[in-house]
Amino acid sequence: MFRAKDRGKSLALASLLPYLGPAVGPIVGGSVSQYLQWHWLFWIISIVDAAVAIIGLLLLRESYTPVLLRRKAALKSTVSPVILSPRAKFTDFCTRLRTGVARPVTLLLNRPTIQLLALWFGLNFGIYTLMLSTYANIWIVKYQQTPTRAALNYVAIVVGMTTATQAGGPVMDYIYRRLSARSPPRPEFRAPYMAIGVLLVPVGLLLFGWAARAHTHWAVVDVGVAIFAFGNFLFAQAQLAYLLDEFEHGASANAAARLLSHVIGFLFPIFGPAMYARLGFGWGNTLLAGMWILIGVPAPAVLWIWGERLRGIRWRKGE
Repeated sequence: MFRAKDRGKSLALASLLPYLGPAVGPIVGGSVSQYLQWHWLFWIISIVDAAVAIIGLLLLRESYTPVLLRRKAALKSTVSPVILSPRAKFTDFCTRLRTGVARPVTLLLNRPTIQLLALWFGLNFGIYTLMLSTYANIWIVKYQQTPTRAALNYVAIVVGMTTATQAGGPVMDYIYRRLSARSPPRPEFRAPYMAIGVLLVPVGLLLFGWAARAHTHWAVVDVGVAIFAFGNFLFAQAQLAYLLDEFEHGASANAAARLLSHVIGFLFPIFGPAMYARLGFGWGNTLLAGMWILIGVPAPAVLWIWGERLRGIRWRKGE
């Protein structure tokens, strides 16, 4: 739907909503849990989901290229269309379903580029989910705030990600156009933009953690979280753009990278509370920042220097 040089703005909006939802949810949930009965949480989620599904059904149009090409060919064809039996239709559906499910796994196992991106994206997403799951406890336990007031601190995450959306998309497109004017376009042109986010993530983590440990003013903690959210989102946005630039089946490549990231995102909140209980928010976030510096910070340099070579490697020939 969008050319590579114009992909920044579209990706900014498309990737914002999945990240923004978990940040906005606690703001609504804090008020609902304090002023309404707990079961209203499920009613509100169901009502919003139903409304979004209906709006999407009415307004969204098919954009999948193979489907559009089949429809276009059918309109131009002078031959009567082949009518499949119900059994043949079911067999065709099963074949396409099997291909769609197997392709992400095949990409993850066979392509080192996907494996590295999955590792980086997983660590990025894991730290984000850990922060989301423990952020309210800082304000309720350490700052003695009510659930509603504590939930309002999630606005810092919203501000960081919204700012990244508005500023990041045009910047990514600008960098890509400038580099493409000097040499043929390639996915590695996303690396300079990725470097901005990579460096901001540990800065935000350290400011957020040590400000909370020192019990400084709430604004200092929220500024640290906003910086972290800004860098976290820039990095994720650049990774998604890289995947779409490189792989023909962009959705499958994205799914392959997210297979590992969602496993890590599930595991981090499990050990996170115990880590913070033992180390505190200052040293706990220092540990996370150190992990990120060792694993995540080299990502732009690795892609810029060795990205083209890595893209040519297949662990299994013939894929």
